[in-house]
Amino acid sequence: MGKRVNRTEVSEIAMVRIERLMAMSREQASHGDIDLARRYVDIARRISMRTRTKIPKEHIYCKNCFTPMTPGTFRVRLGTHRIIMVCAECGTVKRIPYVKEQRR
Repeated sequence: MGKRVNRTEVSEIAMVRIERLMAMSREQASHGDIDLARRYVDIARRISMRTRTKIPKEHIYCKNCFTPMTPGTFRVRLGTHRIIMVCAECGTVKRIPYVKEQRR
């Protein structure tokens, strides 16, 4: 029988793999291979769900088509109290508030 691995070790291994996959997806998207970039994001999401580990917030991707956010794949606009990002592939809109930054 194999050695049992505790939850923290599983989370650490998952985070390393998620980070690597998301970096590879951004790289492929910047080179123009959107299909491979989507595949990498999908694999990272599956690892995240299976190990119950969150994908860090700096890795932004479209929740509808799994395209990673790189220049050229999203259109970014500043609205009132929010950042509005529109996916160039499927047209999904993502809004991120920035009220705290405006108060400083």
